[in-house]
Amino acid sequence: MKLSINMAMTLDGKVVRPDGRWYGLTSSEDKTQMDVYRSQSDAVLIGKNSILNDNPIVKIRAVPNALNPRPVILVRKGTLPPDKHVFEESDHIPLVICTKSNLKEIKTSLENKAEIFALDSDDIDPKKVTGILKRKGYKNVLLEGGPKLNFSFLEADLVDRIYLTVVPFIIGKTGLAGIADRNAELPGFDKQNWSLKQHFAKGNEIFLVYEKT
Repeated sequence: MKLSINMAMTLDGKVVRPDGRWYGLTSSEDKTQMDVYRSQSDAVLIGKNSILNDNPIVKIRAVPNALNPRPVILVRKGTLPPDKHVFEESDHIPLVICTKSNLKEIKTSLENKAEIFALDSDDIDPKKVTGILKRKGYKNVLLEGGPKLNFSFLEADLVDRIYLTVVPFIIGKTGLAGIADRNAELPGFDKQNWSLKQHFAKGNEIFLVYEKT
């Protein structure tokens, strides 16, 4: 199974606006390219905060006749409102992966909206998540979570590819996250080899594809 991260980043390395959300940072070209990446995936991983903050629509519009990936939502604590786009407008019933501590809460609010799988722990273990997806037969998974979720999968050495869009903004505010964010460095970050496999420009944005070697 191949796992890819997809993120947009400003010229000064920020992936969110000063209010912590991403809206308005990317153009129609980036949204089109995101659909291309989704069309090459059979599942898309999304974190709870991305659903709450951005309410994304996981549906391909720019690639004709493409099969939409299945939404896989990771919820470590609490639950999600059932009226979010991912539950109302997806072609596939979403898969919600939660923990044993919030399983009851998830079932109460989402039992008729999603397939629910509870891990036997109180945290979301990226290796257990990828194990579930492998057993379900998914070959190409796109991670569209936030910086903390990206960090956890990078820390577990599970990421094979990074799609990075550089957008023409400079925010300048300190404390805003980059593509991977936690109060620690990734172990052996300077020993990892990421090779630039593709680069191209559309409008004022640059699209980069790195693969781990």
